[in-house]
Amino acid sequence: MRRFVVLALLLTSFSAFCQPYHINLTSQQADALGQLIWKNEGQQKLQHLTTWNRGENFPSLGLGHFIWYPNKEKGPFKEQFPALLAYFQERGIQLPIWLTKTKFAPWQSREQFYHEFNDQTLSGLRLFLSEHLDVQVKFIVLRLETAIPLILADCNEQQKSKINYHLSQLTSTTAGLFTLLDYVNFKGEGLSKNERYQGQGWGLKQVLLTMPEEYKNPLRAFGLAADEVLTRRVKNAPRDEFRWLKGWRSRVHAYQHIVVE
Repeated sequence: MRRFVVLALLLTSFSAFCQPYHINLTSQQADALGQLIWKNEGQQKLQHLTTWNRGENFPSLGLGHFIWYPNKEKGPFKEQFPALLAYFQERGIQLPIWLTKTKFAPWQSREQFYHEFNDQTLSGLRLFLSEHLDVQVKFIVLRLETAIPLILADCNEQQKSKINYHLSQLTSTTAGLFTLLDYVNFKGEGLSKNERYQGQGWGLKQVLLTMPEEYKNPLRAFGLAADEVLTRRVKNAPRDEFRWLKGWRSRVHAYQHIVVE
């Protein structure tokens, strides 16, 4: 039953016609990818496992900075932390008791969050999350496995052909697989109508469709396409997001230099 809860929280719908997509990783590869994701999201520092960015109305928690809204009024970005908690429980991992008793993030503002940053609740949460990095990697892999069939189902035949080609190039190396895992965790699948500005998304689907038809280095091609998509997002944004663009660009262009043992 919990399996279905996790998938329902991960995605709002799943077509019966989607073909399953499986990613096979050794434990060594999963650990290496997890460390890279943690480096991208939190500089591999314990305190960055619980953050609340300026200008946002939600905390970002865990290895993948999973969103958790503080009330039932959800914003435009996909909430992932409750699905992660369900995934922990599915795997028999006992949650801190307070996490089993609340549906929403218990902090109502960024100010409150950082005022209580070193209290028992957040300190204990950081420790708990740091002890289960491997499970969070599996959760991110599950998201990509689930996302790819849905992205393809949302495309016409020409788009499917293009995306399948890019996926074959990217998944042929561990570095390319990391690129896909990191980006879908970073900016989502690109399927939600809520995650669009002026009708244009910025997720994995949009980046794959923006990649050129020919290239020598798929990681560089992906990074350039991601730069284009994210720059367009900033231009279309209803608020000022320019302060984040430099960091976003640095992140996606670094994909071409990733080395995974």
